[in-house]
Amino acid sequence: MEFVSGIHTVPGTILSRIYLIEDDDLTLIDTGMPWSAGRVFKYIRSIGRHPDELRRILMTHNHPDHTGGAPGIARYSSAQVATHHEDAHHHRRAGHIVGYAGIFASPENPVPLLRCTRVDRMLKDNEVLPIAGGIRVLHTPGHTTGSVCYLLEQEGLLFSGDTIFSNGIRISRSMPFPGSDKALYKQSLERLAAVEFDILCGGHGSPLLSGASKTLRVLLERKPQPPTWGEFFFKRLTSRLLHHKSVSAEDY
Repeated sequence: MEFVSGIHTVPGTILSRIYLIEDDDLTLIDTGMPWSAGRVFKYIRSIGRHPDELRRILMTHNHPDHTGGAPGIARYSSAQVATHHEDAHHHRRAGHIVGYAGIFASPENPVPLLRCTRVDRMLKDNEVLPIAGGIRVLHTPGHTTGSVCYLLEQEGLLFSGDTIFSNGIRISRSMPFPGSDKALYKQSLERLAAVEFDILCGGHGSPLLSGASKTLRVLLERKPQPPTWGEFFFKRLTSRLLHHKSVSAEDY
């Protein structure tokens, strides 16, 4: 679905978002789960383009719900995979790879979620990619050491992976995850709060189409500390059991 001119969400990818940038050629932001390749190619054809026009895959981080579809998509297209070097690993046969299992991953792993894909390009902080008028790479470690956001400067649009999310109205922060770093994550949030962007496209949820950076700053002013698992579960359980109230994304 095209929600901004030239920017699409690939339908049918429920667990995580896959974004498609339509320019002279095509670029994917993340690849979803292992079974997403067919949905990606079907959608590309539905908008009158061809899978051969897919030139690159930009990874926001190395978790399997974002990298799982990369092996199949890269295999059946000419797309090159790019990620930050902190989320890549060196495989003795495949070279640099990205995948959740890290050094234990293999392109031939029979478990789809543990399969990896070869990395063709390592991204650097503040690098500007010549896509759709310029995409700036922002290294935002914390959720993972190599998490990045991609700022489409011409549109004022931020692809934020799992660093921040939106439900289409509010912005929320990600919960702690094995391997996450709370101190680095807080620094990354503060960096993003200093960046101007109107539209937020998170790795989960619905895009926020206006006032995104202002909304983020308001959230961080109200609650400067990232949530912990204990706070999240305690608040959720007490709200539901005692007050019959669900927890909003705005709370985090």
